[in-house]
Amino acid sequence: MSTPRPNPSEGPLQSNWTTMGWVALYDLAAGAVAMWIAVTIRYYYHDTPAPDGIALQAVTIFALSCAIVFPLQGLHRGVWRYTALNDAARIVQAVGVANLVFLPVLFLINRLDGFPRTSILIEIPILIGLLLGARMVVTAWYTQGLRTAFRFEDRQKPAAILVGSQVDLDDALRDLARRNGSSPFRPKGLVEPNAALTGRSIRGVPVLGGLDALPDALYKLSSAEKIAPRIVLAGERTNVEVVNALIRIASVTGAKLSRARPAKGPGAFSSVETADLLNRPPRTPDLKPARPLIEGKRVLVTGAGGTIGSELVRLAAQLNPERLILLDASEANLYEIDMEMRRTQPNCSWRAVLADVRDPDRLDKVFGEEKPDVVLHAAALKHVPMSEMNPGEAVRTNVLGTSYTIEMARKHGVKILTLISTDKAVEPTNVMGTTKRAAELLAQAEARKGDKTRICIVRFGNVLGSTGSVVPLFEQQIETGQSVTVTDKEATRYFMTVGEASGLVLAAAAQTAADPELNGTLYVFDMGEPVSILRLARQLLRLRGLDPDAPGTIRVIGLRPGEKRHEALIYAFEQTCETEIDGVWSINGPAPEQAAVDAVLERLLDAARRNDLVAMQAALKQVGGLTPQNSSPAVQELSPSGAP
Repeated sequence: MSTPRPNPSEGPLQSNWTTMGWVALYDLAAGAVAMWIAVTIRYYYHDTPAPDGIALQAVTIFALSCAIVFPLQGLHRGVWRYTALNDAARIVQAVGVANLVFLPVLFLINRLDGFPRTSILIEIPILIGLLLGARMVVTAWYTQGLRTAFRFEDRQKPAAILVGSQVDLDDALRDLARRNGSSPFRPKGLVEPNAALTGRSIRGVPVLGGLDALPDALYKLSSAEKIAPRIVLAGERTNVEVVNALIRIASVTGAKLSRARPAKGPGAFSSVETADLLNRPPRTPDLKPARPLIEGKRVLVTGAGGTIGSELVRLAAQLNPERLILLDASEANLYEIDMEMRRTQPNCSWRAVLADVRDPDRLDKVFGEEKPDVVLHAAALKHVPMSEMNPGEAVRTNVLGTSYTIEMARKHGVKILTLISTDKAVEPTNVMGTTKRAAELLAQAEARKGDKTRICIVRFGNVLGSTGSVVPLFEQQIETGQSVTVTDKEATRYFMTVGEASGLVLAAAAQTAADPELNGTLYVFDMGEPVSILRLARQLLRLRGLDPDAPGTIRVIGLRPGEKRHEALIYAFEQTCETEIDGVWSINGPAPEQAAVDAVLERLLDAARRNDLVAMQAALKQVGGLTPQNSSPAVQELSPSGAP
């Protein structure tokens, strides 16, 4: 399923062959001129005149020698604007070999009769000067200086064209210069999408033009280099249209696509990540608003080994907590985050606790021993198909576990508890979404009781790279050569990075902790426009150099039980209001009648405590009907697999 390359007889490749032809002709002419000058100079200082025809004979044979040797040495393949000292070494070698071929041939023809041997010593520096000098003049023309030419390059590293704004390109080149030879590629040209600096240079690297100049530059590098060239997107913020264009260009030219991010240490130059494919620039988490929430506090994270929970632990560890309590029911997940903390945060005080939020006695003991000030409740069953097959377990974890966690937080004087919810709780059509909606209603009901423990809820969509999500599935399928399975051609989802999600959770919790009027607030994150799942699959395939249109590459399998074609972030009766935190909205709007909510939740919790699956499923169907327009417990049908 490799991407077809353009026909070499047309387009940029045809231009490359024409250019290489002119280069080869120049090199042959330089060889002839150098030999003619050398013989002429040698006989100019000689007492006897040159024999008739010796200069023409020497020039002809030497030009033929150059015609054989220079192509074998690949001199014609070098792109002159990218000349470096490595090319000087190759030129010297080619000139030496050409002379070693020339002398025996001339000896066989005329026994070197009349040819002054010392003219070789004159011809060699002249020819090297003609070959290297022309290349350096071109390099100086494109880079406004010879500094670029007078440096050695590690040709084991790929050549690269950097793409970005003037500021981003300058930052990336400055970062490369600081690495003193440890950079992962060699910058050979720059592309600025606006093409405002075409023909100029930045830090000695030529600006080739806009995006339309990129394919031709990559073809030239491909013909001149043994290693496939690289496209490097410079800058922190991502323009999704530029990324899409670069993915298309990379898939056609065979180039690899990378990122150059400022001030990112070892990860400054890395592969393009799935986050770069969002329909918006990813946000960098701002931890300043969360510092008062965490610093000097005892913080308990449930589900601490999961994708969101472990990132919450990492971020909280940076904010100087008094102690972190890492609680999880999965031994494997808890072991991983515990070992990571030992490796990366040895000076932080923490405790790894193997416990289940569905076990109130165990929770009571842990809360009593640790006395947390802050609880970040990330523990949940989140996979839609798995919850469909195990509805009772989803209720017991997502609803009953939330109830027990809130109960223990209030009993032991926790200052703030944050519940993490999902966009699948909006107009839920599956078990997982309905249990999270029930957990939202439960948390808001508990907050209305108005004791010292404040509660807030955060609702967001799919987290890129989380366990069991679509992106790791696509990547695993691509890696193993399977067809990429898309549920529906029109399906869309909201996405955010794990860093965004966790950073905004902390910021929202800090805002509620600081203002008693915000107790019970439901927050939702601005995640931009939803992403087409089919488009995401096609982009990932292109990033791996595969053709998404090849037969069998993508397979549409249909929506799974309980899945929606499109998700929503809020109900129709909810309104969003801006908060002090960029990208975070609070949700306002009429609420369901509290008596009806309490009645349904009590039935659901009672059934969960008794582990009565039939009663749990009946109560779940009523949860979906709890709306302001229909506050009585109307029936909301779930997916077929959710039926008793």
